[in-house]
Amino acid sequence: MFLPRARTSVQLSLILVVISCGERKAGVSDSGQSSPADVSSTGPVNATNWDLDAGPVMVMSLAEGESVGIVLPQATDSTFPSRESAAVPAGLTADLFGRAGKIASSAVVSPVTRAAGPEDCQSWPAARTTRAQPGWRVGFPAGRVTAVPLDSIDGMTSVDSAMLTTAIVRTVSSLPLASDSEFRGLPFRVRSAYTFRTDSIAGVIADVVRSVNEEANPRLEHLFVVSERPVNSTGNYKVGFFSRTAGAEEEAEITELLAVILIGPSRRPAIVVNVEYDEGGKLGLLQRTAPGQWRFRWRSAYTGC
Repeated sequence: MFLPRARTSVQLSLILVVISCGERKAGVSDSGQSSPADVSSTGPVNATNWDLDAGPVMVMSLAEGESVGIVLPQATDSTFPSRESAAVPAGLTADLFGRAGKIASSAVVSPVTRAAGPEDCQSWPAARTTRAQPGWRVGFPAGRVTAVPLDSIDGMTSVDSAMLTTAIVRTVSSLPLASDSEFRGLPFRVRSAYTFRTDSIAGVIADVVRSVNEEANPRLEHLFVVSERPVNSTGNYKVGFFSRTAGAEEEAEITELLAVILIGPSRRPAIVVNVEYDEGGKLGLLQRTAPGQWRFRWRSAYTGC
């Protein structure tokens, strides 16, 4: 699934430079904090802080195939449009992306009528798309963004995989976590990890977990970490963002990596994620605001029940 790319041995000794503007759920989520960033250098802004260079809408795969949700970036939890009133662009063509990079170009997206769901559930306007292929997760109006392919730790050599895992665990162990006492001292496990390269940086995105395996009350801690270093450098990686969530295993909040992209003519790096709760979630853009610094630039309205 992942594009073949030449790899050198991963020699990581991550050092901690933590920033984030992560949203919190009281008693459940922690994240690194940063001072306010100057977003004027990261593209045009608006009421929801959506990067307008990415286009007026985003589309997301609702299932492997042609079923699509049309994400309206200007919608908020309080202004979420009804299925009947949502303005969906006519004649939309989109480039489709996933962890492997660009999956399809100029796919036609056509709105369709969706059967009414429960009244207390919110969902994006429905559509179908042509040229859909397995592995695509999100799409943007054609020509707006550039793909950044990801390499999974699962596809690395055993030596590189072990080195990357060790470095990630070492770094996560040094994070200033307000860790619940029940997780303290438990081993970290790298649930997933991906590397990527842009014109100027090499990055690592990892999901790390610790678990309390009590049969009656299993609990899970999730850490989502983004780090980078200059491309072709052999120096240390710097952690530019992390978030932590903890709670009951079946209710754990999980940040799922969907794609890495470059937005607009200036090719601003961004990570597209889906923050999943037990019955719904929000999409988000983690954008690079300065060297070694990433933060949530935009979060969508909540969808789900």
